[in-house]
Amino acid sequence: MKRIGFTNGTAPDTTVPGTRPNDYVVVDEGGDFSYYPSEAAMLKDLEYVDEAACILDRAGNNYRLTMDKDRHLRLGPSLGTVEFNWLRQAWTNNQHRNMQTHPLQRFYPTTLEALLAGLFEMLYLEHAGRTTDAPWVLEVDGEVTHPATLQEVNNLLTRVDHLERVTVHDPFGHDYQPIRHAAHRFFFPAAGSVYYVEVPGRFKRSGTHH
Repeated sequence: MKRIGFTNGTAPDTTVPGTRPNDYVVVDEGGDFSYYPSEAAMLKDLEYVDEAACILDRAGNNYRLTMDKDRHLRLGPSLGTVEFNWLRQAWTNNQHRNMQTHPLQRFYPTTLEALLAGLFEMLYLEHAGRTTDAPWVLEVDGEVTHPATLQEVNNLLTRVDHLERVTVHDPFGHDYQPIRHAAHRFFFPAAGSVYYVEVPGRFKRSGTHH
């Protein structure tokens, strides 16, 4: 994958992805997961037929790439619904292998519907994440700020020494306890990467997307 445009952090629009029904999640041949806001963006980024081992829409339909008569990549017909246990294990493996890329750790999904919803939300937020309807909410010792993206949350937390005093609330209504991955002992305490473990909700706000 060329990883251009959107996956470098620039979303083509700023709508919450729940209002964009034609987005996709791609599992590549190496087991890595990527989010694409449209079929066109996906086909622009992918380079050969077997690069995508699995392409998912929000309903869980599984697709593969094919070639048209001019040998251009296109999305093939649905192969049916993705297998739940395979997808959950593949996502879990990818999170553990790439914690810096996928720092959001939600509660363990027990249904395909919950797994798909979480995949699309987390990958969207990790890849770009700027939404207009609901910002992130960062609470540190009772002081609340509203970062626009996960990267802005990360940047703010580099200045916080004690993350146990912090709660992070994402635009889809999920609360997290940030935890700093241990850095090298010669680095400053705030130098390690941060990952976010979902906790039972504390924020009660109307109009938040789920």
